[in-house]
Amino acid sequence: MRLKAGLGAFAAAALGAIGWACAGGPDAPTWTLVKPEFDEYGSAAVLLPSNDTRVNLLLLLADRRGAIVRDPNAKAEGVPLALFPWSVMSEKALPPVEPDYAYDRYYGTRCQSNQAGAAAFIAAVLANAHLDERDRAKLIAARQNLSPEAKEVHQYIGDLNCGAAPLSNVEALSPPAREFAVYLSGARDFYAGEFVRSESEFRELAKASDPWLRETASYMVARTLLTRALEKSMTQWGSLEKDPAKRDAATVSAAGTAFQSYLKDYPDGFYSASARGLMRRVYWLTGNDTALAAEYAQQVDSRENLADAAAAIELVDEIDNKLPLPTLQPQAVRDPILLAVVDLNRMRHPEDESLREYCCGPAITKAEIDGQRAQFGNDSELFDYVRAAEASFVRHQPGEVLQLLPDAARQPRFTYLQFSRQMLRGLALEAAGDRNARGFWLSLFSGAVQPYQREAVELELALHDEKAGRLDLVFAPSSPVAHPIMRAILLEEVAGPDLLRQQASRPGVPQYEREAALYTLLTKEVRRGYYRSFIGDARLVPADAPADAWYSPAIFYSPRWSTTLNRPPLGKYGPKAPLGDYGCPALTATLSQLVAKPASIRGRLCLGEYFRANGFTWYPEGTGTGYYDALHKPGTLGSSRELFPQGRPYSRLEDYKAIMSDRAATADEKALALNRAVRCYAPSHSNDCGGVEVSLAVRRGWFNRLRAQYPQSRWAKDLKYYW
Repeated sequence: MRLKAGLGAFAAAALGAIGWACAGGPDAPTWTLVKPEFDEYGSAAVLLPSNDTRVNLLLLLADRRGAIVRDPNAKAEGVPLALFPWSVMSEKALPPVEPDYAYDRYYGTRCQSNQAGAAAFIAAVLANAHLDERDRAKLIAARQNLSPEAKEVHQYIGDLNCGAAPLSNVEALSPPAREFAVYLSGARDFYAGEFVRSESEFRELAKASDPWLRETASYMVARTLLTRALEKSMTQWGSLEKDPAKRDAATVSAAGTAFQSYLKDYPDGFYSASARGLMRRVYWLTGNDTALAAEYAQQVDSRENLADAAAAIELVDEIDNKLPLPTLQPQAVRDPILLAVVDLNRMRHPEDESLREYCCGPAITKAEIDGQRAQFGNDSELFDYVRAAEASFVRHQPGEVLQLLPDAARQPRFTYLQFSRQMLRGLALEAAGDRNARGFWLSLFSGAVQPYQREAVELELALHDEKAGRLDLVFAPSSPVAHPIMRAILLEEVAGPDLLRQQASRPGVPQYEREAALYTLLTKEVRRGYYRSFIGDARLVPADAPADAWYSPAIFYSPRWSTTLNRPPLGKYGPKAPLGDYGCPALTATLSQLVAKPASIRGRLCLGEYFRANGFTWYPEGTGTGYYDALHKPGTLGSSRELFPQGRPYSRLEDYKAIMSDRAATADEKALALNRAVRCYAPSHSNDCGGVEVSLAVRRGWFNRLRAQYPQSRWAKDLKYYW
């Protein structure tokens, strides 16, 4: 399950709460729309089981209630989002702001309401005609001195050290002013965590002469009880007790009664909206999922609640945090939007089936969805989509999908549901092997004008062309596949040398793609023994190419961390590249020597020095196998057969082994080979030079041989340890 970091309002109670989104793999997305499991970093603008449930919910709220998916005033900068995590999508939906790292805002403590509370208190004091100026001055000064700040949160929740000194000499105040002083005392105790005393003080004001005091105290009784119940219903790790019986049921019930009493007395009061919202927290704590789902149904049914982007994001996060999918009975969900999100979540197939109850709930069936027709009401478009999604992602019946979702591709603008319906139809055409699938994808571009829609179509078109062996179509000048990461993945993972050379030199190709193609071409040439080709292609390296830039294959791109594309370190293949400690010539000169004489001892040692000095490990193109395979599953972008010939994979270690045993090698050459062979395992005891692994005993033997046979060599003096 995905454990929330907890940014909810009013208290840190949501910390550690179980959300719908489940936990997912690496930070990079899996580049396909057809995924059986939740892909934490790979949601798309299509309603999918693999999406973060919050993404699905926001897309539907955008269609039905006008929620904002991307702020229209935000600058279009960085890499276009094709696949993304919820954190990035929600950030893009909000107006750009400076980050706020205030402790109470980040952790959602009760202290964050202090500013608004102070303003309301001061306004009430100024409005009370029974207070004289001396009373007003003392009360206002006392409230301004009550400046709680969350300085410590024990185990993520509660024990907040955010109180203030009490108002002194209250006997000198008039009776109406003393009532305000009682309120201040209650507020101080509330912020300091003295909830029993705070509740008692607020209850004293039930018959206060000031109407603001009566109403606010009534609300604060309920809020104090709820805050107390929250802290007593959490584990020591800051998550909600899973068993409702272990929660503070009595205090939660009292809080619910107090909120209902407030709403009865003040149905349109200052805090009525807040009280209704906090009643959802009461239902959550008591495990009343039916009432909680009904409350959320009312929220998502209101355009007014979702007009503000921040409010919509907060509501989506709250629903994800609080509505417990694994235990939720489908009949409890009466709103079509929520029901569709729940159904899609249950279409997931976790790799470990034992985790299903935690991430996805019971597997959904066709019969169950058919039985939900009444719950979807008149929303037949959404109901048919859910039916088609089940046929596609659960039973894998593309023919049934095509019957449920008629062709409506040529539109000037798609809603997200309309777009999802046509995208799912396209996936069904692909699964059925329909020869018109490519034309269908092309027909969607004109209507894919809403945020993130075009990129989803580009992905499917790129996948289609890759599967068909037509990378030439992806990289044709008129290709609609413009996304830089998708194009880079195909260049790095699939393209042959001719296409790479073409994109590295073709006029009009963007700099990132041009340099990514050239870096991939040169890397594969030098690692696979195509030295003659490397010498010719190295002439394309720009004079200003960086040699120390951070770079990784495009398949590892994560929108969570990256907003721009870094230039690859092409300078490593230029004349200014580091060459090691052996007095070697430029790389092209070393390779020319190996082209003329492949067995050249010095040439092989210099190539090894070049690899070592530039930090090149033996992993193919600098990737590690396990992490790489997790992203590079069959059917994903870049997973087809590589078109670049394998050649002869280069291994420094094998060259060192051969040279240390070669009678033609000089003593200095053998000493260097022994030194470098031992260092292949430094400092991790893991070989980063490639070739056949050797044991620690063999490495110890090399070390001893170097010290015994070549004691005066600089390479023996340089090596103090073996690994």
